[in-house]
Amino acid sequence: MPSLLVTKKMSPELAARVQAAVDGRRAPPGAKLAPRATSLLRIGATALIVVTCVWLGLSLHRAHRALEARRGELSERVRTEAAELGPDEHAALTRVLPWLPLFAGAYPGDLVADELRPSGAFASVLGRPTLYLRGPLSSFADRVDESAASSFKDAFVLCLHAPPTARTEPLLKAKARAAMSGRAEALLPAAGVERLHDVMIGLPFLSPDWDKKVGAARSREELGRLRRDFERAPIARAKAGARAKLLLVVVDEPNTEPGPTELDGERPHDVRVGLVDLGTRKVLLRLRRRVDPSWISPTARAEYASGIDSCALALDVHAAVANGGRVAAGE
Repeated sequence: MPSLLVTKKMSPELAARVQAAVDGRRAPPGAKLAPRATSLLRIGATALIVVTCVWLGLSLHRAHRALEARRGELSERVRTEAAELGPDEHAALTRVLPWLPLFAGAYPGDLVADELRPSGAFASVLGRPTLYLRGPLSSFADRVDESAASSFKDAFVLCLHAPPTARTEPLLKAKARAAMSGRAEALLPAAGVERLHDVMIGLPFLSPDWDKKVGAARSREELGRLRRDFERAPIARAKAGARAKLLLVVVDEPNTEPGPTELDGERPHDVRVGLVDLGTRKVLLRLRRRVDPSWISPTARAEYASGIDSCALALDVHAAVANGGRVAAGE
């Protein structure tokens, strides 16, 4: 029965406990534990929020530290590689590219500099670090990147640095096959020659602008992409090319006469050869010769026409230097 100790002003929970005490029984569990449970829930929720915030803060701090560590490592690699080049070497492209259109204009005539004419002088000059580019005449004015991408150490480069002992098809074919293989040991005589393409692709990775990209990366993914790009870039070859003392160019003129084109693209046409001293800014060599694969046997011509013609062109260059630029009999 209701107790007189219970009043209307009491909260339900307090009234339940008083009535239970009068009746000699325990209060309902819910009535007794509700305030305590609420307090515990509030404390637990607050603690969980605090722990979560602390965990998130620590995680973000660790992620930031890891990102900065990766950034610092990549930036240090870039600066270390860049420090190996001097100002002139960093500006290699600005020293090289302006020469290219000059070899694509009206041909001014053959030239062999006096310093190439003494016995052994030409071979000595060719031993200096060299940048190489070969491409069609139409690309030298405004599409250098296209020619650079498709220009490799070919039979001309190999035969210029290690000419065959005679101008016979078997010897020229052997040189053409060696150049086509691309093996380092086969191209060892031309080890000091670097592709202009590698300098164009690799040198920008050593510039302050690219280092700024590393500093501006805001995520691990972005920084990872920059690191992969850097590791794939031809940095070593770009540095070697930036140190080049010579620029060697071969310009293939269009064929103005009708005639067959070989399977490898070779056809009768005129070719210009240029050699520039990048230090003195002097043209050491400028020649124009005609190549024609029609003399090559059909079997060799089908696969090696371009390589054999290129090697023969290198022999023409050696002959021209030996004759002071004059066309030797039989050329």
